[in-house]
Amino acid sequence: MTEDATLLEPLLALLRGGVGEDDRWLKAIFSHPAGDAFFEKLVAQPVRLTSGAAIKLVVSNQGRVATRALPLGDWPAELEAVLGAEPSHINLLARDHDWHARRAKSGRWLVSRGKPSQVPRGEPAAVAAHDRQPNHPLPPDDEAVRELFVETGLFGHSGKLRGEAAGKYRQVQHYVELLRPLGLWERPAGSAVRIVDAGCGKAYLSLALYLYAKRRGLRPELHAVDREPSVIGAVATAAEHLGYIDVHTHAADIASFAATLDGGCDLLVSLHACDTATDDALGAGVSLGAKAIVLAPCCHHELVAQVEARMKDGRAPAGWDAILGSGLLRHRFADVLTDALRAAALEACGYRADVVEFVDPEATSRNLMIRAERRPEGSGLEMAKAAGVASFRGLAAAWDVQPSVQRVVASPEP
Repeated sequence: MTEDATLLEPLLALLRGGVGEDDRWLKAIFSHPAGDAFFEKLVAQPVRLTSGAAIKLVVSNQGRVATRALPLGDWPAELEAVLGAEPSHINLLARDHDWHARRAKSGRWLVSRGKPSQVPRGEPAAVAAHDRQPNHPLPPDDEAVRELFVETGLFGHSGKLRGEAAGKYRQVQHYVELLRPLGLWERPAGSAVRIVDAGCGKAYLSLALYLYAKRRGLRPELHAVDREPSVIGAVATAAEHLGYIDVHTHAADIASFAATLDGGCDLLVSLHACDTATDDALGAGVSLGAKAIVLAPCCHHELVAQVEARMKDGRAPAGWDAILGSGLLRHRFADVLTDALRAAALEACGYRADVVEFVDPEATSRNLMIRAERRPEGSGLEMAKAAGVASFRGLAAAWDVQPSVQRVVASPEP
């Protein structure tokens, strides 16, 4: 990734170019979380209509979603309006490369380019038909994928999606989609990739990641860790039925397991681990030297009590009465404070962390994902780590809180 804003120009040139040539783009996703633009998320995609080529726009804003087809000739002006709203993120999927751009607090663009996620290099590209089938990371018509979903109860024995499992099925697909851009998948065919699932439960998602790695030609090794022996037994049975030979189950807490695992890991994931168990998973990922750590936190209790204590003794920052005076807002603020400190802790440990929406907030309020990748060695690494330490300590000091994750910042090296 680079801070040179000129590297944004190839991305913009691609968007402004045609949609029928070899360098045609496939999908563009613009994000604007500040809430002061005409969109929070805008997805643009070239489509083929009976009247000719067009751009399909799906605009999400304040819980409303609107879809319209834009004549191709109107796209340049629409694009300039979108860019003029100053989006914070741009993800561009093209035939030859995926582009990811993020606007830093300074206003400068940070841009990275990776291998294509939707169309393999060299494969002929065609403009998508309007309302085409989704490009799932785990295609449901694939036999191995169907077997996985039947085994985990998302599909019936007929191979069809169970109606009551539709939400869980979408969650699994979206989860893998959010992890698809991680660089750890970009390895030569036959390479090993080690995944640790902290607090695995039924391991719906980590078994899906195991299969996703296999579909990419890699050799996955999954370690499913949970305190409950009965849960672990069910995961072991599912893996045996599926023929997943390199799935290892461990009835243990994640800290104890991490202390005994030789060789570290490539990816540590944790889904909805309660309260400070998410911090335990984060610490385990750092100690194992994971190349990527992905957390979807659950309930947040630890800092609620600390924030309330600061209110009672008058140590809460002035001017926050409107938030701290409401029980609901106070708890939600504690959630945000906790996850902001976790993201800053990961930055302090040498990771590049971002926070994204995991599932629809209508499904659960616990819908955030912290996705972090280890930064490469180089002159900028220590500077980034120092900035992460400063952010963490500054935020913790402002609220005079002592979160469990601070132990990782105190000694971030594995």
